[in-house]
Amino acid sequence: MKQKVIRQSKINAIIDNTQNEKEEKKQAYILIDKDMMNLIPVDKRILNLGSKIDFKLFATDEKTHMSLFLQADTVIEKDEKYKLQYVEKVFALESEKDKYDNFLEHHLQNILKDDLLSLDEKTDVIYAASTDLTKNLYNNPDSLKNANLSENIVKPMLATIIHNENTISSYLKIIEYDYYTHTHSLNVSVYSLCLGNELNLDEDTLTSLGRAALLHDIGKSKIDPKIVNKQGSLTEEEFEMMKNHPTYGYEIAKEYNIKDQNIIDGIYKHHEKLDGNGYPNKLSSNEIGLFPRIISICDVFDALTTRRSYKPAMKSFEALSLMKTTMSSHLDFSLLSTFIKMLHHK
Repeated sequence: MKQKVIRQSKINAIIDNTQNEKEEKKQAYILIDKDMMNLIPVDKRILNLGSKIDFKLFATDEKTHMSLFLQADTVIEKDEKYKLQYVEKVFALESEKDKYDNFLEHHLQNILKDDLLSLDEKTDVIYAASTDLTKNLYNNPDSLKNANLSENIVKPMLATIIHNENTISSYLKIIEYDYYTHTHSLNVSVYSLCLGNELNLDEDTLTSLGRAALLHDIGKSKIDPKIVNKQGSLTEEEFEMMKNHPTYGYEIAKEYNIKDQNIIDGIYKHHEKLDGNGYPNKLSSNEIGLFPRIISICDVFDALTTRRSYKPAMKSFEALSLMKTTMSSHLDFSLLSTFIKMLHHK
């Protein structure tokens, strides 16, 4: 009798577990039905062994129905990693995007340890994830209250650049050539890190340089989006308003307690020119330090080589020729020469 009771308990437990699984799947389908149009793609390459996800993952099943693939609070073990190989795409709920972004920020560095990925694949993953994080940063400057955010974006990029001679070549293959403030800022950070590495700056200085470049246009978040995103040339009045963005950026950096003076200078002075005709303060050359000199070169180059609604992108050679011939009084010629050599030997 006792044995029957034990068996019955086991049967009841199996039934209960099965019912729970069915209920979970039912709830998952309810979620999907409700949020089908609000799923965001997740790069499965970022899901490393040992990492824990605190958001739900969805995928299409063998019947091409979207279904729950992994529950939240799942640790990616060998079985999960194996299953991921046979799923083309995975998604998260848009309502859990903050959790996914937080995962990206804190696990991006682990991509560098994945021996199954080539350098090109690693830079592709890092650039795509960093683009998303930078967009969020520019849409919500308050996120700079998290003092490590910009550093967590920069460090994985810097690691690929320091440890691989051909990283600039890998990034040039994937850099976004349509102009948006966040992609432009990310591109300027990549170029600045590569140029700084070419100058043999130490790792701490490079980290600060990358952060300054990433945040150099953060002041645009305080300017009317209609002006920032205008599909055409700015009027004189609009340009005067746009010229306030270095000052706004300086104020944001101070507000969120960024104390590194090099970072602040990079944000505040990147539109100053060596001939004294820059803005916002028409500084002389001896008042413009290394960070703004580097960022201004990378800023101009990316602006010239990205597409806008009112102008096509210039080829790299054309942009560099223009910078060398018509902007020689604005830009640091020695740094520009190093930048040209760096791109030439990519």
